Amino acid sequence: MNKDYYLKTELYEIIQKDSTIFDFLQENSLDGIWYWDLENPENEWLSPKFWKVLGYSFEEKKHLTSEWQELIFYEDLEKTIDNFNKHYKNPEHPYDQIVRYKHKKGHTLWIRCRGSIIRDNNGKPIRMIGIHNDVTKEKYNEKRLLEKANSLKAILDSSLDGIMAFDSFYNKDGEIIDFIFTMSNKEACKIVNLSEEQLIGQRLSKIQPGNFKPLDSLNGRSLFDNYKEVVLTGEAKSLEFYFESDGIKEWFRNKTVKYNNGFICTFEIITSEKNFQEKLEQRVEEEIKKRYKQEEILIQQSKMAVMGEMIAAIAHNWRQPLNIISLLSCVITKKYASSKLNKGYVDDWSIKMNNQLNFMSQTIDDFKNFYKSTENFKRISLKKIVLKVISLLNIQFKIDNIKIEVNIPETISLVCLENQLQQALINILSNSREAILNKNIEKGIILIYAEKNTSFVNLIIQDNGGGIENKEILSSIFEPYFTTKTNSHGTGIGLYMTKIIIEQNMKGKTEVKNINNGFEFTIILPI
Repeated sequence: MNKDYYLKTELYEIIQKDSTIFDFLQENSLDGIWYWDLENPENEWLSPKFWKVLGYSFEEKKHLTSEWQELIFYEDLEKTIDNFNKHYKNPEHPYDQIVRYKHKKGHTLWIRCRGSIIRDNNGKPIRMIGIHNDVTKEKYNEKRLLEKANSLKAILDSSLDGIMAFDSFYNKDGEIIDFIFTMSNKEACKIVNLSEEQLIGQRLSKIQPGNFKPLDSLNGRSLFDNYKEVVLTGEAKSLEFYFESDGIKEWFRNKTVKYNNGFICTFEIITSEKNFQEKLEQRVEEEIKKRYKQEEILIQQSKMAVMGEMIAAIAHNWRQPLNIISLLSCVITKKYASSKLNKGYVDDWSIKMNNQLNFMSQTIDDFKNFYKSTENFKRISLKKIVLKVISLLNIQFKIDNIKIEVNIPETISLVCLENQLQQALINILSNSREAILNKNIEKGIILIYAEKNTSFVNLIIQDNGGGIENKEILSSIFEPYFTTKTNSHGTGIGLYMTKIIIEQNMKGKTEVKNINNGFEFTIILPI
């Protein structure tokens, strides 16, 4: 005989001898006791606490079955009768159910009712003892939780994104080797083409083995690797990836956050967005190529626009050498006619003529290099570039009585596109020349100087051509096809291309402003 057995017997004996012990037990552990005479079914004793829970005093009620049956909900009474009949026929069938009662004040109580039939020596049911427990609070809490769960479920199901929740699945060494589906909203079910019932409780590796395969769009990592990392570190992750497995071929965007022992994942299909982005990037690339091509054409057009001036400059550069050659030819002819011509004299004049021809040849080379369509960056002296441009224009500027002064240190050099920078300078100087001529300035002056700091060179070009008083015109001078020239020579692309050359092609900056009686153009270039 074990210890529990004798204590149980002792407790029964004490209860039989002292009814206060029984009263203590039923008062503090139960919400009511009832004892029913099955031989006289109308007679039933119900404890005072039973009635107290229902809002009645013990004295208000009689010991009759009909007393409590009047208070129980009718449909629940049918349930208790059905359950009683089953227990009556089979003692193994439990008499245990939760039913609703009407409280004296009118509200509803939820009562758990349990009982057991007592039979005589012949097995005949003669009595039944039962207990009541008020579970109203638990029921209302359960109802609220259910309502919250239903509301949350409705919210999740209304989402346009797929949402899934998982618990971690460990091996015997405590390592995460898989995940278990615990929740899936409608959109997620639609995406994986499975119902929530088919997903809940299943292992991820069984339902979607593609989650364990390396993905190129995730640099060879699998989705499982990323999910496992979120659970282990607690740090949320956002991913974009292409998934082609398990009957799915889509681009996805997802966000994964740790939750309890697993994680919650929200995801959306972004295939259309990716396709649009790809097409847009392709379109942008094509437009950039098209723009570069158009700008190359504009650069060439800009060169052609000043071609007339260049040809005039060549003509002026050649006029003097041609005159000298013509003069030398005449002198040689006279010497020959007078029979005073000798080898030494011919050699001397031949050298002089070759010098003039070399000068003309160098002029052609300078203009030929200027009109090259492509070139590479190279380091060159800034002063050398400026002087080369002036050599192309100098004779024309002298004819127009325009003086060009250069004050650039020999030490300043920079990496640039030489021919393009020359073209930009020609455009600027040509505009200064036009301004001086249009304002009938008798003594035109163009000053070119440079300033250098640690990162940039500022090349400043100033003229005394009167400047641009109209602010709207001043703000528009870099716009394509905008010109202030009243004659037919204005194309409106010179300064536009200058800005493209400096700011886009050479990553510099252009600034303009009026100064005293003229105009200042500043080119800022990285060293």
